[in-house]
Parts: sequence; C-alpha cells; structure tokens
Amino acid sequence: MITLIGTSLAKEGLVFTFNGGANKCESCRYKKSCLGLEKGRKYMITNVKKVTHKCPLHKDESVQTVEVEPATIRAAVESKKAFNGSTIIFRNQECEGECENFEICHPEGLYNDDKCQIEEIGPKLICKNGKNLVEVILSH
Repeated sequence: MITLIGTSLAKEGLVFTFNGGANKCESCRYKKSCLGLEKGRKYMITNVKKVTHKCPLHKDESVQTVEVEPATIRAAVESKKAFNGSTIIFRNQECEGECENFEICHPEGLYNDDKCQIEEIGPKLICKNGKNLVEVILSH
C-alpha cells in the first residue's frame, strides 16, 4: 500500500498506528493517499520513495511517499490455541483489575474477531485470573 507520512517520520522499518486525519485534510488534494489506511491499525514502512509534497500539518511542512504493510502485533492468546502458523480469530482477554499484561492482552491495532495468523510463539504469561496464556506475534 502507498501512503504519505511526515518527512521526518519516513524511515524504513518505522511502525505506526494510523489514527485518521485532521479536519483540514478533507479539502486536501492528497487526502486519498494520506487517508487510505484503516483507522486504528498498525503499519510498518517497507520502502521510502523520493516523492514529497507540501503539508502544513507536519512540523517539517512536508510529507513523503512510502510503501507500508500491516505490522505484526504482539498479543496474548490461550495456550491451547497457540500453534505456529495457525489461523485464529483474535479476542481481547477479559481482565479484572490492574494487570501487568494489559497491553499485550488488549493490543493496539487489533480488534475482536480479527482473523490473524500466528507467526511466532513466545513465553508463557502469568495471568492473575488463572488463564493459561502465551505471548504470540500475530499478522492479519
């Protein structure tokens, strides 16, 4: 996918969450390029092009053309569902109270019912609610 990002941010390997555009973007001639990503999703820049455009919303007042792909995301899943290469329907873990695993149990960039593939299986997690959870890297 091709999009535009602030020139100072246009670095191969950068992972970012697309949060949508500002009100001023609605009248911009480049809005289809800038706003073509899915809001709330994480992306990784895979290639930086030489093409730049003026943009008053960025601190360097320009945006650069980049190629992006959906980023992989670190998440927690039940151990019994964690098989390398398998496809799962992602669900946020139901947690009660404060938990050290909250960010991995409710990862930014994934929504309930997203179809994901398990790319890598990491360590088991300690769950205060007694669930058997494991850390995984997911692609969607």
